[in-house]
Amino acid sequence: MNVYDILDQLNDKQQEAVTSNDQNILVLSGAGSGKTRVLVNRILWLQLVKKYTPWSIMAITFTNKAASVMRNRIQSLIGVQKKVIYGLILFMD
Repeated sequence: MNVYDILDQLNDKQQEAVTSNDQNILVLSGAGSGKTRVLVNRILWLQLVKKYTPWSIMAITFTNKAASVMRNRIQSLIGVQKKVIYGLILFMD
């Protein structure tokens, strides 16, 4: 996976959120607008481009369904072990 794989599927606003230099970001938007895609790609960006370690990243969602989707997408893309607790994804070494 490379940077172009991460950014190709995103619109301009989504790319802006994924590549933000801010340490923390909040993604708010309507249903079906790509919030989960942005968060998954942000995690990939932080790990592959910014070289963050998996255990230094915390992603929080409001539903168990979104947490499950994020977990599955991240696992399929980078294969990091995760534990989901009430919508909180904890990355473990």
